[in-house]
Parts: sequence; C-alpha cells; structure tokens
Amino acid sequence: MNIPLIDLKQQYKKVEKKLLPKLHQILSEQKLIMGRYCKDLERMIADFSGVPYAVSCANGTDALILALMALGVKKGDEIITTPYTFFSTASTITLTGGTPVFVDINPTDMNIDPDLVERAITPKTRAITVVHLFGRLCDMDRIGAIAEKHGLAIIEDMAQSLGARRKGVASGAFGDIAAVSFYPTKNLGGIGEGGMVLTKRADLSERAKKLRAHGMNDHAYRHEMLGLNSRLDEIKACALAEKFPYLEQWNRKRIENAMYYNSALGDLPIKIPDNGGKGDHIFHQYVIRVEQRDELKSFLQQKGIQTGIYYPLPLHLQACFEYLGYKKGDFREAELASLSSLALPVYPELKKVEKEYLAASVREFFDKSHRPKGEKVR
Repeated sequence: MNIPLIDLKQQYKKVEKKLLPKLHQILSEQKLIMGRYCKDLERMIADFSGVPYAVSCANGTDALILALMALGVKKGDEIITTPYTFFSTASTITLTGGTPVFVDINPTDMNIDPDLVERAITPKTRAITVVHLFGRLCDMDRIGAIAEKHGLAIIEDMAQSLGARRKGVASGAFGDIAAVSFYPTKNLGGIGEGGMVLTKRADLSERAKKLRAHGMNDHAYRHEMLGLNSRLDEIKACALAEKFPYLEQWNRKRIENAMYYNSALGDLPIKIPDNGGKGDHIFHQYVIRVEQRDELKSFLQQKGIQTGIYYPLPLHLQACFEYLGYKKGDFREAELASLSSLALPVYPELKKVEKEYLAASVREFFDKSHRPKGEKVR
C-alpha cells in the first residue's frame, strides 16, 4: 500500500467540474488581478473568521510582512514569538526591521508557553506573534491578558489553523491582526501560492490594502508609503472560493482521522496529540512525539507510508539567526520537539483501510525487537 503525506489530486477531483469553466471564463475575460473572485474570497474568509476586514495577498509570508508593516514595526522593535515554527514567522520580523525574541514552547501542545512570555517583555517589545501550530489554538486567554497588561499588539500566524475555534471565537479573531496562508497543502489550499490578512481594525485594514499594492492610495501612481507587490490573482482566488464550502467538512474529517489514531495508538510509547477542546485543533498536521523518530520514519517508509518532520531544526539554531546570540540548550522543549516529532498522514480523503494499515504498521514497529525500553516522550 502507498499512502502519501497528503493527496492533493483526490481533493481536486471534488471541485474540478465546477472550477474549470470558471477558470476558462477568467482567461477569456482577461480580468486577472484582484477582481470579483478576490473580493468574494475576502468576504467569505472574513465572515467565516468573525472579523470585519480581510485583505488578500500573494502568499502567507507576505501576509505576515503586511501585518507587521501595518502595525508600524520598525528597526529596534522586539517581537516575541516561538522558535518552533516555520521559518517565515521569524524571518518576516527581521525583514521588516524588527528583532525576533524567542520564547520556548509548552510540551503539551507545542505552542508558545504563556508562562514564559511575560518574562521576555522589555521596553522595546512591540508585539507578540503567536503561531497556532499544526492547527491547535494557543492559550489566547492568557496571552491576550499579557498583551493588554503591557500594551502590546498580537499577531496571529494562522497559516495552519483556518477554522479552529474556541468558545465561539475563530482563529484570526483573537488578536489585532492575523496572517493566513493558502499554500496548496493547507486545510484550505490553493492551486498555487496565496495569502490573506485578517483584522478587526479598520486602520490596519486600510494600511494593508495600500501596502500590498506598492503603498498606493485610491489614485494610480500616487504612493503614500513604501509597500510590496503582493496582489492575489483571480485564478487562484476562484479556486479557493470553489473549495471554501468544503473547508468545515474537511476539518471535521481531519479531526475524525486524528481521533482514530489517538484510539489506535494511545497505548504505545509515543506522545499523541491532545485534541484540546471541541474544534480548537483542526489537525493541519497530526504530529506524534517518539524517541525513535528517525527509525520509525524509515520503517514506515519501507511500508509505503510517507511521513514528515516538522521541524527538524528550531529557528534559534538556524545559521541565519546566529546574530541573535542564542545557543543550543536555550530552548529545551523546542529542541526536544525537533528531535522527536513526526507527522502522520491525516488528510480528509484518507480511506478507512489506509488508516488501519498505518496504525497497524506503527504498532508493528513497536512489537518485539522494535519496542524501546524507555517511557513515552513527554
């Protein structure tokens, strides 16, 4: 049996018949950039996320840059964030002139540890960038209280969490501004790159709109600020709008698949992901923690099962961030996670027989000669 980490072909088949005529119409009309489909998509995602403003852009990295620029982040500003995340979370802070200040993760959910955030605040701190990693919401009650106490902005990196909710509040509606990614592998993935900025604040929305189009105001070639060329095209927006009605169904299926794994693998010497509360983890990735991570990955590969390592080296140990002065051992939990985390296929189109085969293969690894003597990874 061959089980990929994600199968985009199956998902495309669901929308192909309705999508292709619309793409043909766009090409025939040649209205290609930020047209009606972009506006429709912005309205859909804003309503879905419970915020009044959405600004589409070229990709998720640009969405983070636009969020930081809209907040006015400048040289010397410190932004607190996690070292255990995708590169863009921190690189965008540096690219906009700020300084990433890393805080270790909580081993329970692998999100930024609220207990450590307040200790990292200095007079230079401007904002906190939270990452709802793998689709699991951070502890926004506690982080929100810290931000309010110190007058800090909150940026939500929600590249992996579109649709996650807690107490009726959706990812993207907790902070001042949020960044969405529509990279093809995301829970709502496009047919290419794409991103969006979400915000409850009219001032940030207006700044983001100008910044995505070279800082132009409503009059062509009149530039109020230095901005980017980060506009979403109609073909990508159309595909996303066609997929969007399936998002909640797909998220529910991911949760169902994750709960099957939790039940099937829960007695093994691995740490399985906690679902948290109802709907606050939409399992962009299903990530287990296991001491013999590399051996298990190799074993599953031999069985035809593709897995992923997110992320093999935390950001504070990346060569490009050496100038920050961090060293190995500074963020123990992030470093342990990078050595023990393994993502198993959890995409919505997984068949029952595939899940059963995958679970049986993991159990086979731990049988007899493969069974480790130690305890579960915490």
